[in-house]
Amino acid sequence: MGKMKGWPYTDFATGWYQIGYSAEIKSGEVKSAQWLNQDLVIFRTESGELCALDAFCPHMGAHLGHPGEFGGRVCGETIQCPWHGWEWNTDGTIHRIPYMEDHSISAKLDAKYVRETDGIIMMWYDHAGGPPTYEWPGLPFLGDKADYYPIDWTVDGPHRVKPQFPMENSADPHHFPYVHGSGVDAEFTDYVVDGAFCTNKMLMTFGAGKESTWLTPNGPVDGEIDNFFWGASLGIARFNIDGRICVHLTVLTPIDEDNAIFFSTVTHSKEPGDTGDTPTGIAKKMMDAQHIQIRNDFHIWQNMTYRVRPIFTGEAEKTRYAFIRKHFDKFYPNPVY
Repeated sequence: MGKMKGWPYTDFATGWYQIGYSAEIKSGEVKSAQWLNQDLVIFRTESGELCALDAFCPHMGAHLGHPGEFGGRVCGETIQCPWHGWEWNTDGTIHRIPYMEDHSISAKLDAKYVRETDGIIMMWYDHAGGPPTYEWPGLPFLGDKADYYPIDWTVDGPHRVKPQFPMENSADPHHFPYVHGSGVDAEFTDYVVDGAFCTNKMLMTFGAGKESTWLTPNGPVDGEIDNFFWGASLGIARFNIDGRICVHLTVLTPIDEDNAIFFSTVTHSKEPGDTGDTPTGIAKKMMDAQHIQIRNDFHIWQNMTYRVRPIFTGEAEKTRYAFIRKHFDKFYPNPVY
């Protein structure tokens, strides 16, 4: 697809990025990965600790995560190089050289900061190489987490889309009728910022102009969407429609400067009387719809040029867009606003 025209930033935004799901990697498993222009080995030790390291052994450069018979493998709480058997700890330090037990090697693999929360794997990126400056608290459930269905997810890409684009929807009331088929524009409250965390609320009439829909069988319903952002990389929309709660985490994690993988993670409050873990009824339809609706935007984003200073239609739109873009701007190494 090539580069996105007009994109002004020289590196990725500092923050937490999703790199997978906990259920995808079991104890003793090793996987290769490429995220944020880095070749990585992802593995889970026998005790269950998840680890992400630079993929290439400092000894002679073998890839520790290359799949197949001659790939790296987990040895208890370490990962073993497939070439000469060197074993590396989860913090990147050398654990053992089998033919030189009294080793004094000071070489070290770069170990990444990783977290697992609500079954979601996050990895920290800092363009200056620093440690995490905030934590991601997980999905913002309302009430008891047990009253929700297990997370459902889809993963696809690569897409020529930037991580902050889904979150910019929180400043854009006018695209909903054209991209998402809503009957009316949305309304927004002001943003509230606390360090890297930012939130605002979206007000919308669901089913506007229609007597009945699958989501609003009894006619139009005024609903709320709470938007939560952490840095310029994590965004969640929490829908509250007639007492039904749907939580949708959208993350675009870059592979390189131009391409990103899209993680879409959804859960929903259980249908009345349902004690099982398989979504049914409106909850099932809502979860499926969230995966689809967000992707409608991709047709626009993948073919756009980025306007650092767009033409705004009114003071309210200008105020929202300018605010949220300036907020995201501070996580990049070369601010442009």
